Formats: sequence, structure tokens, C-alpha cells
Amino acid sequence: MSNTVSDFYSQHFEVSGFIREVFGYMDRFKGQLFVLKIEDGLMDHPLFPVLMRDIALLHKAGIRIIIVPGTRNSIDAQLKAWEIESKFEGGVRLTSEEALPLIEQASLGVAQRIMSHLTASGLSGIQGNWVLARSLGVIEGVDYMRTGRIERIQRDILEQLLNEKFVPIIPPIGWNKLGQAYNISSTELATELCKYMQVGKLFFIGSENGIRLEGLATGKNTKYLEPTDSGVISALDVDQAKELLELNADKLNFAQKDYLQNAINACEAGANRVHLLSGEFQGSVLQEVFSARGDGTMVYANQYSSIRPANMEDIPDILRIMQDYIAKGYLVPRTQENISEKLKDYVVYSIDNSIHGCGALHEFEDGMAEVAAIAVAANYRKSGIGDAIVRHLISVGRMKGYKKLFLLTTQALDWFYPFGFEDGSVEDLPKSKREHYNTKRKSRILVMPLDK
Repeated sequence: MSNTVSDFYSQHFEVSGFIREVFGYMDRFKGQLFVLKIEDGLMDHPLFPVLMRDIALLHKAGIRIIIVPGTRNSIDAQLKAWEIESKFEGGVRLTSEEALPLIEQASLGVAQRIMSHLTASGLSGIQGNWVLARSLGVIEGVDYMRTGRIERIQRDILEQLLNEKFVPIIPPIGWNKLGQAYNISSTELATELCKYMQVGKLFFIGSENGIRLEGLATGKNTKYLEPTDSGVISALDVDQAKELLELNADKLNFAQKDYLQNAINACEAGANRVHLLSGEFQGSVLQEVFSARGDGTMVYANQYSSIRPANMEDIPDILRIMQDYIAKGYLVPRTQENISEKLKDYVVYSIDNSIHGCGALHEFEDGMAEVAAIAVAANYRKSGIGDAIVRHLISVGRMKGYKKLFLLTTQALDWFYPFGFEDGSVEDLPKSKREHYNTKRKSRILVMPLDK
């Protein structure tokens, strides 16, 4: 098959796979609540109107949205204009009585600008303060003055507004029962909403495009993390996030550590997913929502991805994923009947209940088993899914007590070597496989002894 035809098939499968994925996610997220913390540093970026338009598209697709404005840059500019010095302790601003009115003004101004963009996109934004707060007080000798912490969020009002199709915008200002205002953390506010509301996704949208893996120490839970083409960790669970924080306290900057810690807190408070992504790239939010492989870093609480035994309902997806490999000559053709007959040998890799990879371990005589049918959907071939499936099948082989694994391949020799496979020959195959070896295809044979 010519390269031109092969490339056509690859592009076709990639596009059609992405379309299926989008429709699946649209159905999955309809009616869910997304909380978006949007840094004010993005508001002067040329793509900010595009970001707001994309958020409007999410809302029109049936996703409920709450926006929390990040206000640090605007507050800094306002205080500087009035020549008021601002001090920080552990990343927290110390808010003086003199600074508080200016901080309120800056925060409300950011919320108003966001609401104007929502209106321009056809949405009904509503700005308000539904946050009760109290003073942080004095901690280890540091007086935080008019900086506060969240005491309660008025969930009933927010639910009513969401049901009426409004997009609530909550600036980071809280009020105590006496009507006194406090400056609160917008990051904390976005995270705290996950305790009061049933949040499907929490987004931290700024200039950071996720957590880069290069230079970070990894451990037991994180050693198999793989970066995207841009070097960013695409997804990690809460335990992995905790391990990265613990091992890289001196390597991660404050913003990255703050994100990971709040992502952990949000997941433990009930959020399903927490995303860190840049708002400086066109379509970044839509890519993160409607694809399991977005541009930023996601921390997840519930099972995001898993390898599990295949069932009858998975067969159409297995055939779909294999088709590109078959078209290129990498895999031999299989039919629904072929797979059904040996379904117990197959596993699938599931992401958000969608199948994106498969593989099989076929048992043979003499304590041998074949690793076969390794395939990954076109959009996910640099995601580590194939590696995970092969490692899983090797573990299954060891668990079942096989003496040796083998596989036949025409194109993937160098990919299989790092797992521990070695060059073999037809004589290394079990007798029943050897008798059916395709001498015209001339597949290379790799073996892995497991009884060492």
C-alpha cells in the first residue's frame, strides 16, 4: 500500500475518531457543572474573546457554568497606582484597611469585564457575592488583617441561578455577618465550590499550560507518567499528584504547587476532574473538555483510565481501533467472529468509558502465550496506552504462570525490545503456532522468558 493511501486512512480514522469522541463527551457532560477560575492576566490577550466565546459554546451545549475571576494582576496594578505597598506571606496577600476598598474595586472590575464578554456571546451573566467569610486573624505572629477565609457559600441561590440559565460570576470578596468585607483567595474560592456544589470539572485557566514532566523526580506511582508532545503531563490521579508534590517541593514553582494542592483538595471535596490549562491557545478549553487528551494537565479523583477484560459490547470498538493497523499491514485482519471466539483473551483500555486501546494474550501449549492484537486509537498513540497494555499482559502472563511469551510483528521490533522481548526464531514458537506460521508475511518473532 502506498504512503499516500496509508496517510489517507490514518487521517480518516483520526478525524472520525475525534468526531465520535466529541459526541460522546457532549452527551456525557450535558447538565454537569463546570467551575472556571479565569486569571485576569488573560483579559488583555488577543484570544480572550475567543476563550469567552468557547465558554459560551459549552453553556449552549447544556453545560452549567460558574466563573471565579482571578484578580491578582488587577489588584497589584490598582495598589501600585495608589502607591500602596502589598506584602505576601506564603503566597497570601496581607490586606490592610487602606488597601481593601481598592481591592474590592479591582475585583469587581474584573468580574464586570467578564460579564460584558459573556453578554457579547449571548449569555446571561450575573455578578454577585454569595460567600460568607471570616478573618484569617493572626497566624504564627503574622496579622492577615482584612484577608479572610471562606466560611460558607450560599448554594441554594447559586443552584436557583443555574437552573434559570444564568452564569454566576463570583469575585473573590467575602462578607461576614456584620457586612464587613474580606479579601479571599480566588483559587480557594474555586476549590471550595467543589464542597458545596456537585462539580464535574474545575478549571484553572491562566498562562500556565500544565505541569511539565522534564526535570521532575518520579517515584512508585509516577514512574510511568509520559509527557505530551509539548512536554506536559496530560493526566495524573490524586495519589500521583501527591507524590509529585512530595518529591518536587524544591523544583515546582509556587503556582504549580498551589495548583496541585488545590486540585487534590478539590478532588477530595468531590470534583471529578481538575484541569490546569493555558487560555493563550485557541480552543484549549474545548480541546480539554471534548478530548481525553487535552493540552493541559488534569488531576482526577475517580477512575479516569483502566485496563479491563473485554466484553461483547466492546467488539465494534476493537475492530474500529484495529482497522487502521490492518490497512497499513501491521496487523492481520480479524473479524467479529474471530474476536468473539477468543474474547476472554482480550483486554481494552477505557478512558471515561470510551475504548481507546486493546490487546490480547492467547494461551498455547508448553506453558507459552502470545501477546497479540496490540492497537491504539489514532488520537492516543503518544499517550502511553500501548505501553500500559503490553505491561499489563506481561503481568497477566506472570500471574498465570506462563513460562514464555512470544509475539509476531512486522514493524514494531524496536518498540517491543524495551519491555524485555528478545529476537527469536520460528523454532521458538509452540508447535501449533509454528505449523500455521505465514511464510509469505515473514513476521519477525520476539520472545520473553518468564521463568527466570
